[in-house]
Amino acid sequence: MIRNRLSLVALVAAAAMLVVPASNAAKSAPSKSAPTLSVTFAFASPSGSSMPYGTPFLVSGCGYGSGYTSVVVRSPEAFAFAGQSPDSNGCVSFSNFSTNQPGQYEVDAYQDVHGHSALVASTTFAVS
Repeated sequence: MIRNRLSLVALVAAAAMLVVPASNAAKSAPSKSAPTLSVTFAFASPSGSSMPYGTPFLVSGCGYGSGYTSVVVRSPEAFAFAGQSPDSNGCVSFSNFSTNQPGQYEVDAYQDVHGHSALVASTTFAVS
């Protein structure tokens, strides 16, 4: 009986040694901020004027993990997408998008999270 109790105590102590370091490591790991996403144009449109069809814009952001990042742009006329792996600072930059019809545009960034594509950042802008 005493032997069984000692075995049980030893087993519990060994299990605790495996669990405690992992939980302490998780607490001391630096927290990452949420990824950012922004859209910039090479020039500013005068107030009240419309954006010309085919005006290029840059989609960029930081705070991404090392996995492949996909960006989808939903415009009034079409869907466009591109992808790349973030640089060593966790930043992405896509310069291959341009405007089409006036209206609301939605820009979404996706990354692989635990084997599934997950929306990690989003922004919108309007073209008149």
